[in-house]
Formats: sequence, C-alpha cells, structure tokens
Amino acid sequence: MLKGHRNFQQEIRSVASGPVSLATTDGVIMELQRLARRGTFVTSGLAEVALETLGKEGIRIVNWSPEVPNVDTSIVAAALAGKGEVAVATTDRRLRDTLFKHGLKVIFPRGRHRLIVSKA
Repeated sequence: MLKGHRNFQQEIRSVASGPVSLATTDGVIMELQRLARRGTFVTSGLAEVALETLGKEGIRIVNWSPEVPNVDTSIVAAALAGKGEVAVATTDRRLRDTLFKHGLKVIFPRGRHRLIVSKA
C-alpha cells in the first residue's frame, strides 16, 4: 500500500464498521527494522517509511516477541487474545489463510484501490 501512496489508516477506517483502534506487534516492528537495515534498496526504503508512519500515527504496539518469536504467530496470538471484535490487516496470503482457519476477520487489498473485510 505504501508503494501506491495509499493511507492504510484511512482506508481501514472506511471499510470497518464502528470505531477502530489500530495496533501492531513488536515482532512486526522488529521485522521492519531488520528490513530497513538489510533489505534491498526499495524494501529498505518502504520499511523506513512504514516505521515512520507507525510512529507518527501513534499506532499502539502490542508486546509478544519474547513469548512468541515467530512474527505471524504473534499476530495470530494477539488477534485471538484481543477484546471485542478484532480484524487483522495483511497482504500475506499464508497469514490470511491461518487467520481464516481461526475464524478471525481479515482486511486485505483487492486490486489496486480497495480493501476487503472478510471472515472465513
């Protein structure tokens, strides 16, 4: 979404029903930091922009990495432990399938200009 200069926060809020509280896991932050340091030129730049955006927008960071070192597993665990209605936004098909198997809602891009909210 960053490549397309899309505002993920605004788009997520537009497809979600009701109030939205955005969060990510510390594992995602660590993965973005690693990509910013060691990724290809394009990947590194996108990771840096993502980290800046998360900080600037005040996205809440959920601590999971000591208990669950795998980033995708930490996302699933955080979603399952969440209170109220939880949806996970991802572009990762394998993670999306895992979330569906656990009965969680998933927000993902469909085409270049729209997001879909879906439950398995």
